[in-house]
Amino acid sequence: MIKRIKNADTVEHTWVGQTIEAGAYHTIDPLVELTWMNNSGLLTAIATGLAVVNNGTVDITEVSSAINYLKNFSSSISSTGNPIVEPGLYTGPLGSRGMSLVTPDLGDRTTWYQKSVQVTNEILADSGNGLTFTSTNPHWVNIYSLKLTYTYKQIPKRDGTFGKHADWAITVKVDNVAVTSGFTINYAAGTITFDSSKAGSTVTATYWHNNGITHPSEWLLVPLAGKKFIVEHCELQFSVGMQVNDSVRFEIWAGANLATYGAFPDYLFDAGYGQMRTEYRNANDMINAANLGQGTIAKFGNLTKEVIVMPFNYLQAFSLPSSLGCVFRIYLTQDIPYGDTDIATTTFYTQSVSE
Repeated sequence: MIKRIKNADTVEHTWVGQTIEAGAYHTIDPLVELTWMNNSGLLTAIATGLAVVNNGTVDITEVSSAINYLKNFSSSISSTGNPIVEPGLYTGPLGSRGMSLVTPDLGDRTTWYQKSVQVTNEILADSGNGLTFTSTNPHWVNIYSLKLTYTYKQIPKRDGTFGKHADWAITVKVDNVAVTSGFTINYAAGTITFDSSKAGSTVTATYWHNNGITHPSEWLLVPLAGKKFIVEHCELQFSVGMQVNDSVRFEIWAGANLATYGAFPDYLFDAGYGQMRTEYRNANDMINAANLGQGTIAKFGNLTKEVIVMPFNYLQAFSLPSSLGCVFRIYLTQDIPYGDTDIATTTFYTQSVSE
């Protein structure tokens, strides 16, 4: 990945100890790429137009795109015009980022966000007491749930980009005026209950839900274009006493793209796009696939039960290159949430590396 810096000023400048004449280009040495990525003087110069990033062929004149290219970030732009970047610590090989990516909680449908759809300004029905108002859809997404452990700007979407909590925000209005307090939300039921009566008022809500969605539990791990995920370690975490109400499948797909996979039908899997399928039908299967065990973690904080940690029996890291259309897919076969659990997740400890 060639990266060059052009001095777009009429006088010479020195960035990262390198003097660049006016109008001249400097090719960044990959061995010191990280220093250039994070040099505040250079980033300021790019933002103010004194420096321009070049990809070896053309100048990247749009500031956000230029900084994203310099930092190996995605070029996705948020609704406010700011870049949504690929987060993570710089670890391992040069240019890579270490990330712990955690699935939604398979015991709580309100955390199943990836296939959710948005409803905007729906008029909610008064249940009859002026306090509780009901939507047409249960299973609202609670992106702020304590059962989701995503950090700011590190919520993986189905297309490989990352979002933030506000992307799934809920907005409540009373007579077209937004309100942020004085009510509670029942995400599972899709209802709002106010502290005081709103009888005669029009209550609306903008929300995300997974009601009526095929395989709402489905979660995809997709590398961005030009990237590959190297999964170094993977483990199950679930509460002691969890009820295994459904089989969970782990699949790897490759050879095409998300548009071709579509709904991931079995005929495409059998045609060769399905690379791996592992199904855990019960507790026995989970134990059999685990690499010994780590015992239990004592309950603390919001946990009411001890937590069992089971690492998968991977002898070496596996790679998911975007150039091969690789996708890691997880879902409950009948979309029946696990029961009696504080936590039921899988964590992938990954490196994101340029191909």
